[in-house]
Amino acid sequence: MSFFKKIMGTFEKTPERQAVIDAKERTKQENIQQREKYVGTSLYRMNYAFYKPTIHYFESTVQLANEIVLSSLPAEYDFGNSEKKGLLIATNMRVVFVAKKGISQFYKSHYYNYMEGIFLASDGIAQKELTIHTPPLRTTFDDILNDDRLKKFIDVVQKQMQDSKDNRRMTNDKKKLSTSVDPYGDLEKIANLRDKGILTEEEFLEEKKKILG
Repeated sequence: MSFFKKIMGTFEKTPERQAVIDAKERTKQENIQQREKYVGTSLYRMNYAFYKPTIHYFESTVQLANEIVLSSLPAEYDFGNSEKKGLLIATNMRVVFVAKKGISQFYKSHYYNYMEGIFLASDGIAQKELTIHTPPLRTTFDDILNDDRLKKFIDVVQKQMQDSKDNRRMTNDKKKLSTSVDPYGDLEKIANLRDKGILTEEEFLEEKKKILG
């Protein structure tokens, strides 16, 4: 094969070479999807390569079984005398801050059922501070770009917090039913819960059996 043909790219693609090309393309697409999933594509963000060790640490070590990433954004957490740059990740179970640089790795979790609030404050012209209130503690993250990605993150976290509160309320209502000594009042309560959609028809019938013995 002549040098000229190599330069012009007219040499034949063998199956082995095509497999290498396909693998590189798959890796490229996976990187694009991962970047959008965790850090977005804003030109103001740090290079995606900076966060890749953090992403790998989260997915290989920190992420729980059946845990799904719903939203994520770059942030900084002041821990003691050090500043940790990493990712603030909202999943279907919790908000977790993850950071990894070299051999140093760190994560901090906040579960929705313990969270009582999430607040924003100014951190410069185009940045925000985000504070999570988990009584009695308040944890603040900063250097967060004030853009649509942050708005989505807040919406996701607030929805998960509300869903967690609703689930606790439903659980408590069911517990109260099981310990009550007023069967007729209990029947009325479970009928109301069914009408409101809190109990399914199957759950209603099951609770009715328990009440009537």
